[in-house]
Amino acid sequence: MSRVALPPADRAPGFRRALGYEWTAFRTLRSNWMLMGSALVVQILLTAVAHDPRDHGDITFDKVLSVAYIFGTLVAAMGVNAFGTEYRYGTITTTSLTVRPRARVLLAKMITVAVAAIVTEAVVLAASWLVLAVFFGAPPTPSTSLLLGTGFVLYIALITLVGLALAALVRGSVLPIAVLVVWPQMEMFLINRLDLPPALLTALEPFYSARRLVSATPEWHLVLPLLMLSVVLLGAAAVALTRRDT
Repeated sequence: MSRVALPPADRAPGFRRALGYEWTAFRTLRSNWMLMGSALVVQILLTAVAHDPRDHGDITFDKVLSVAYIFGTLVAAMGVNAFGTEYRYGTITTTSLTVRPRARVLLAKMITVAVAAIVTEAVVLAASWLVLAVFFGAPPTPSTSLLLGTGFVLYIALITLVGLALAALVRGSVLPIAVLVVWPQMEMFLINRLDLPPALLTALEPFYSARRLVSATPEWHLVLPLLMLSVVLLGAAAVALTRRDT
């Protein structure tokens, strides 16, 4: 993968140019489109497998989202790609010279991948809803689906930002992807079984806590541990980018 170089005349400072630069890099990376397509295919397959003709569409939609988080890494990997491919192909130096200051590089990537993750997951969930409504004749209740979907989209957007920050910190893709896959499972099977106060468990399980937003009656404060984790990691990534050599 080679980045599309901007003409010298277009290398003027400005956040709008930084966003344009990152959007060009994002849309010209084939793996991002493959990840988005894979997320869509997986969601449709999960919907088809989970549907029981005896169930209302709300039940099926909820069942799909209860396991779809496992495949959320497909979307979150776009955040990892934003820095992982830069370091893999050595284009981070060009990016740092083109977009100044370096903190602006991170901010532009954050906005690009967060918007991409939100739009992708919204389309994926809409496709799942339509499959139930059109092909199985079991449309989920729109208001309930909107609540469930909002919580899930927020979860995916935050883990995408976590992946972005981790890739910036470790200068690669493998470890961030492994963390996004393994950490949520460790929460489920290890930390969740500890005999700890509920408030402490919520703090120690940022991924699991955020997934509890996927509910018809979401408790929005449960997103705070994952939100704080993403903020801390992004802050550390910003410091690392500004203080170290590319």
